[in-house]
Amino acid sequence: MPVLSGTDHAVDLDDARAFFDQLGGRPMVIKAIAGGGGRGMHAINDDSEIAEAFERCTREAQAAFGNGALFVERFIPRARHIEVQIVGDQHGSVSHIGERECTVQRRYQKLIEIAPSPTLSDDLRQRITAAAIKLATAGGYSNLGTFEFLVDAETNDEFAFIEANARLQVEHTVTEEVAGLDLVECQLRIAEGVSLEALGIESPPQLRGYAIQARVNLERMREDGEVRPAAGALRTFRPPAGPGVRVDTYGYSGYAANPNFDSLIAKVITRHPSSNFNDAVRRAQRAVGEFQLEGPDSNLAFLSNILNHPEFIAGDIHTRWIDERVDELTVVSDNGADASGQSAWAGAKVENRTADPLAALDFFRQGASAASLDVNRGLEQ
Repeated sequence: MPVLSGTDHAVDLDDARAFFDQLGGRPMVIKAIAGGGGRGMHAINDDSEIAEAFERCTREAQAAFGNGALFVERFIPRARHIEVQIVGDQHGSVSHIGERECTVQRRYQKLIEIAPSPTLSDDLRQRITAAAIKLATAGGYSNLGTFEFLVDAETNDEFAFIEANARLQVEHTVTEEVAGLDLVECQLRIAEGVSLEALGIESPPQLRGYAIQARVNLERMREDGEVRPAAGALRTFRPPAGPGVRVDTYGYSGYAANPNFDSLIAKVITRHPSSNFNDAVRRAQRAVGEFQLEGPDSNLAFLSNILNHPEFIAGDIHTRWIDERVDELTVVSDNGADASGQSAWAGAKVENRTADPLAALDFFRQGASAASLDVNRGLEQ
């Protein structure tokens, strides 16, 4: 299957420079050998950037994984990140449970994931899933795993395999929602020796609608995109609820967040049975907007800005999309919320023209905006 050109061993600074020269002006990426998730990773566009980036990546990799070794490979500047959920049993059967679109990333850290991808053509989807099954079968893969690919966003046709994660990932929730499966249960049953046929997943299941996951982090994000973890007690913590809304979290009112650990506090997962991706987006917008979180700073308003951005809705995104638009995605919204998510309001905003506590009824009786009607229609669904 197609792969990106790169080194198959740890490199030093001289090796990295030599590889960059071989690319003939095309960009390169430095990566940590011992781990992923964007740590110890940096894209290089010019030779003058290599020394400083190499030193920083070494430090990050050592701190995150206890191993500062690095490798380098060719970099696709405008790429889509597509991953396939592979499942294999102990009897030699391998199948897949659809793909996920994980393109919305900030500095190589995933923020929003979608299943299935709303942008892949049927032909490209078939080629990528077939490649994932081919590799998993050749490796005798057993149990669940994620096989990850990059798609060139310029052509939306060329793709390359980048890595396989032999574990359940944070974003497995969207696959569960559209497939109607409990992937943790599948793991345990397969480990007991149960076959894919007995589990009813010997072939890819029929997926239902779209699911979107938004990662809620306790953090403060500056306008330049720099992020710092936030600490303190959660004074208010009321996750959204309702049809098609799921929240995985360990947070609760009174919980004291520690900045020395990962800042992820909750995953807001929404699913809509419609084949229209915009219906799923509206449900995700509402759920994130209804999340009430007070105390430490969070990225709720930042997530809301992403979900409401026309380019996200249209699927016109790539893995560096957030980094290129961080200035507009961190702006203060018209409801008074900044990028930390503080002071955000949920629901329809009614102008305070009267002291009448029932003014909201007049708002709906006299005729709400099309956007507000969309909200009500979505709630009925």
